Order: sequence, then structure tokens, then C-alpha cells
Amino acid sequence: MNNLLTSIAFSVYSNKGVYALMLGSGISRSSGIPTGWEIVLDLIRKLAVLNNENCDDTNEVNWFIEKYNEDPDYSTILSKVALQSTERVNLLKSYFESTEGERENNLKEPTIAHKAIAQLIKGGYIKVVITTNFDRLLENALREVGIEPQVIRHVDDINGAMPLVHSEFTLIKVNGDYLDSRFLNTKQELSDYHLTLKEYILRVLNEYGLITCGWSAKWDTGLVNTIRQSENFRFSSFWSYVGTCEPELNDLSTYRKGNLVEISNADTFFTELKERVEALSKMENNHPLNAQIAVERLKKYIVKDENKILLYDLLHQEQESVHKKIHLINDFNFQPNAQNVQKLIKYYESSLEILLPLTLNTVVWAKPEHEVLIIDIIYRLTEPRYFVTGQSWNSESAKFHYLPGLLLLYTIGIAAIKTSKFSVLNKIFHLKIAEMYTEDTNRNLLIEKINGRMFEDDLIHSALYNNQQYFTPTSKWLCSILYEYFKLHIPNKFEFDDTFDVFEYLLSLNYSHLVKSQIYENWSPYGQYQWRQRRLRNQNTLFKEFFESADIEKEKWLPIKQGMFDSSYNIYSETNKKLFDFLSKIHLH
Repeated sequence: MNNLLTSIAFSVYSNKGVYALMLGSGISRSSGIPTGWEIVLDLIRKLAVLNNENCDDTNEVNWFIEKYNEDPDYSTILSKVALQSTERVNLLKSYFESTEGERENNLKEPTIAHKAIAQLIKGGYIKVVITTNFDRLLENALREVGIEPQVIRHVDDINGAMPLVHSEFTLIKVNGDYLDSRFLNTKQELSDYHLTLKEYILRVLNEYGLITCGWSAKWDTGLVNTIRQSENFRFSSFWSYVGTCEPELNDLSTYRKGNLVEISNADTFFTELKERVEALSKMENNHPLNAQIAVERLKKYIVKDENKILLYDLLHQEQESVHKKIHLINDFNFQPNAQNVQKLIKYYESSLEILLPLTLNTVVWAKPEHEVLIIDIIYRLTEPRYFVTGQSWNSESAKFHYLPGLLLLYTIGIAAIKTSKFSVLNKIFHLKIAEMYTEDTNRNLLIEKINGRMFEDDLIHSALYNNQQYFTPTSKWLCSILYEYFKLHIPNKFEFDDTFDVFEYLLSLNYSHLVKSQIYENWSPYGQYQWRQRRLRNQNTLFKEFFESADIEKEKWLPIKQGMFDSSYNIYSETNKKLFDFLSKIHLH
């Protein structure tokens, strides 16, 4: 069964809500509710007593055949014991309702199978169940997990029912309910269904996949004939049986081009099915299939406080996945060249295919309480690479360990500027990280180590641009690759370039404000704004408007208002003059 069970689990998981169950009396067997055949034998014994006869001398079946000259079945016997439908209700109660002693032994209560099915229904994997059973075990199991099912017990219930596609769950009791005197039971009643009920069942058979359990197809002539009238087999069908498969079930499986599945019992079958579906769901939750799925889940979680654990888990799991990938690169004892640097860059880019859009959208949709999640991501992924004593490394090659941190820094920065969330950006500008090459606790500002001037220009030229020369090749690469992630949020390329420049200039300003340069006085990492905005100096760009507004709004300027430059316009103004003096000395060749 294992291979087929895996197929069933994949089918149910991948086609959520499009598989229906067809359940017979075997599903309730372990609860102590007898099967149809066991009720037949007990009814024969009761019939014998009514006739003042004893069927123990031969056996129940032989006694019935000798007495009535016909084969016994559930419906024919019941018709001889109770003529009216209301009389059948009272007669059948004892088979479905527990006595005090049975309740103490948990008999005639929902089985493991019923509870597993209820979980699949709660998860949205099963939306329709057809059953020949009269009992209410499935309804009780569903109520235990907070679901009030829509139940069709009689053809009259169909007209007022919610359409199948809109109902959370629908239980179709084709033969009725033991407490409803309208239930079908005799052979004549079961030979065919009312046209409305038949069409309702056919709608399920034609539009849904089918999984049967506890149903042999031996007694329910009307249901078998209805199944044979179905014509569309859009989804697979699985026909389970215990022991020997009845020929009627085998014939139906062949007709529906289905799969016969031998199982040990209903409890084991549905427990394993539920666990495999849950395992597939957990795999997706732990490892989003792609960036789009991950982002949609993030949007769903971030808007509601009750989903904060799910939001944390989503970000944390992807963050840790990237962390593991980063630290798989543990040999930096090589001389960097175009080939090995290009491979490193492509490796790190692919490692961040999910985390970058996740982080971007976290910033876009973040509330103040989510800032810590954003900071945790970049802090975790800029952890240093420690080298053991005696291990060698190339200082230029080792810088590429921080390439994921650089991509994250720019992603967070651009998104924060687009959404005016300067508070989180200010916190990242103040963030300190450990040194890379030592095991001490010395910590420096992240932007001192990670910025757009951290790599040698010639190395980036050779690795990414076939030695074609650019003023700021790292900025050019960052601007190009990140635009692909920001297209949905900033579709206009000119606006994106200006927003990119705003971030790089803010980075330069904050570096100038916070870091004491070890290169030479007033040095700051500059970006593509240094040449691009010069070309656009006579145009009214977003970049120009943004920084002109600082001199107009002063302390009310959002970056200052949200904490940058110690919330002081004077400090900003002094820093800007200092940076301007430095930039004016740079000669772009």
C-alpha cells in the first residue's frame, strides 16, 4: 500500500479540496458499531426468535434461506422485522447509540479514522464526503474540531443547501440518518435514488476525485448504478478494501479507471494519509517552494497580530537556510580572479532568491514592532567567518563572505526610503557586528565593513563586466540586480535609480557622521550618485527634491524626525558639508 498511499497523499495535498471520500460501514467498525452484515446476522437471530425458532443449530444464513427461500441481505430482513420507517428507527437505535457501559469503554464514539478525516477536512483537503452510513460519528468528530457540517440526509435537504463549491464541508448521507425516519433501507428503497439526489451525487462523482473506504459496493445497488452513470474522470480514484476485494468494487474501479488499494484497516489508512499530507504541508512551511509563495504567506501573516509566531517562523527558517548556505563556503585562501569571484557572486545571489523579496516585503508592510525582525535578519547574516588558528585566507577574497549582507543592506535601505521608514534604517546604520578574523569581542559598525566601496573596482570589472570600466561598478551591479526585485513596488526605472541614489547618499552621510575614517580624513563610501546626479544636476529629480526638503523642513524632515543624525538638523547640515567637501575632491576617470 505504501507506494499508492504516497500517491494518494500527493494527490490530496496538491489538489486541495478536490477529492471526495466515499465511506461505508467499515469505517465505523472499530467503534463497536457493527457492519451492515453483522446487523444482518443479528436481525436474523431476532427474526428467528419472533418465529419461535432457533437458528443456532445450523447458522443464521442457512436458517433464513430455508425459512424464506431467498438469500438474506440487510434490507430484505429489515423489511420483515419492521414494516414502517418509524419502527425501523427505534429498532436500529441500539446498533448506533451507546449504552452506559459502552460509553465507559469509549465504544460507539468517533474512531481514529473519523478523527483523522476530521483533521483533513479542517485543513481544507476534503470538502465532500458521501457515506452510506446511518451513524453520526463523523459529525461528532467534526464538532470536536470546531466544524459544523452541512449534512444532506434526504433529497429535501438539497434545495436549501449551500452550493458544494461554497460550503466549507458537505456530508451526503445517501441512505439517510438512523434518527430520521425517512432513511432508505429496504432493497426496493435502495435500488434507485430520487432524480434530484442522483444528480447531486453525480455532480460530486464528475467533478471530484474519489477515495473509498469501508464500502464494498455489494449492497448499495442505487449508488453503484449512479457511479456507473458518471462520465468525467478529471481526477484519480482510489478504491480501498480489506482482505479480499469484492468483485463489485473491482468492477467499479475498472470502470472509473481507478486504483485498488489494499489496506489493513480504516484507522491505519486515514492516520497514515493524514500524517503524510501534514508532512508535505510542513515541508512547504519550512521550505517555501518559491519566492512568490513565501511573499504571499508573509503578507498573510504580517497583517494580524495572532500570526506573529507564524511570521517569525517564516522569516527565521529562511534566514537560517541562507545562513547555512553562506557558511558552506569555508575556504577563502585563494587569489580572487574573474572566474572564482563570478562563481561566488552567482552562488550568493541564488542563495538569496527567497530571502531578499521576503525582507523587502517585510520592510514594506512592517509595523514598528516588526523592525526587530528586519534587524535580526541582517545581523544574523553578517556574522563573521572565524578562522581556526593557523588557517590562511586572502583578505580580498574573504570580503565576499559579506556579499549577502551587502545585498540585504541595500534591499532594506531602498525599501525603507520608498516607504519612509527611516527608523529601521537608522537602527541598521548604528548596528555593530563582530570582527571577521578574530575570536575576540571587538565590534564595529556594520556600514564600516559593508558598503558599496568594499570591493576592488578592478576585480568587479573583470568578474562582471569583462573588464569594461565604470566609475562605481559595485553600485552599478547592485542597482541592476535589485531593480528586478523592486519592479512591483517601483516599476519606473528612473524612480528606482533615484531612490537607489538617495539610499547610497544617506549611507555616505551616516558613515561620515558615525565612522571615524581609517583611510583618510572625511573619507566616506560613495556610490553611483556621485556621477549620475552630476549628469542630472539641471533636472528636478527625486534625489534633488528629497535632500532639498531637508533644508526646508529641518527637524521635521523625516530622516531627522525618526532619529538620524541624533535628531538634529544642525548635525545633519554639518555632516552634509563635510561629505560635500570630500566628494568634491573625488576625480572620476
